[in-house]
Amino acid sequence: MTSLKNGNLALAFALELAMLAGFALAGWNATPVLWLRLLLAVALPAMAIFLWAVWAAPKAKKRRLKPGPLMLFKVIIFGFATLAWALAGAGLIAAIFGTLAAINLLGAWVFRQY
Repeated sequence: MTSLKNGNLALAFALELAMLAGFALAGWNATPVLWLRLLLAVALPAMAIFLWAVWAAPKAKKRRLKPGPLMLFKVIIFGFATLAWALAGAGLIAAIFGTLAAINLLGAWVFRQY
């Protein structure tokens, strides 16, 4: 059981990194204007990092969401990341990401990895 819990935590970390990559790629592909591409490719992941740090990071003790709202936040942000991958033209990656995110969130709920 410990291996499954550790595997789910590792998957969560990989998904967090993939989420940022999806936001960056979606920002880059959003417009043909170079300066705006660069801005969006940096700003979208930065916004996700900020929101995650305030509400979802394990060490964000003062503002961290309680388990129910935290799971809802993760569903929403991973949903937006899945959409970002799809809008960036990476439909297969979006499908894989969304599936893995659902598996991870289900595992987090079962193992109480809030």
